[in-house]
Amino acid sequence: MSNNRLIFLKDAFPEFELQYTDDYSTAIVVNPNYDENITVYDDESEFTVCFSFQHRHFQDKDDLIEWIHKIISGNTFAIEFFNHEQRGFGGEIDAEELQDLTYEKLEQFTGYFGLTKLLDMADSFKIRGWDSNNNFDYTIVCEANGTIAINKTFAGTL
Repeated sequence: MSNNRLIFLKDAFPEFELQYTDDYSTAIVVNPNYDENITVYDDESEFTVCFSFQHRHFQDKDDLIEWIHKIISGNTFAIEFFNHEQRGFGGEIDAEELQDLTYEKLEQFTGYFGLTKLLDMADSFKIRGWDSNNNFDYTIVCEANGTIAINKTFAGTL
C-alpha cells in the first residue's frame, strides 16, 4: 500500500489534471495537448517517472518535481534511437543540445564516437516533448560523398 505518498503531486502541479489509481501507487500528470502523459509510480523504495521513451528513478520528491517541470517547460526531451524500427537505446536531451543538431554532436552526446560509430547502432531517432510541436523523427543517412547527415521530419501528435 502506497499510503498516498504521491498526493504531493497535486500541490506541485495544480495547473494540470492528475489521475490516481485507487491505491495511489500510480499518478498520471495529464498532458492537455495530446496523449503523451507523465506517469509516476511509487514502489515505496523509490519513485519511477516515465515520459515517452524515457524513465528516471528518484528517491527525493524535490528532484522528481524538478525533472517533471523540465519536461513540462520544454527544457528536457525524451530521445530514443532505433535500428530498423527496433528500439535500441535512449535517454533524455536538453533543449540547448537540440540547437544546430548534427550527426557529429549526436555521436558525442551518445558516446558513440570511438571505434563503434552511432550509424552502426542506429539508423533513426525520435525526439518527444511535452508540447507536440517539438516532436520530431530523424533518419541518419550516409550521403553519396561519405558524409553522414540527419534528416528531420515533424512528427506532430502521436
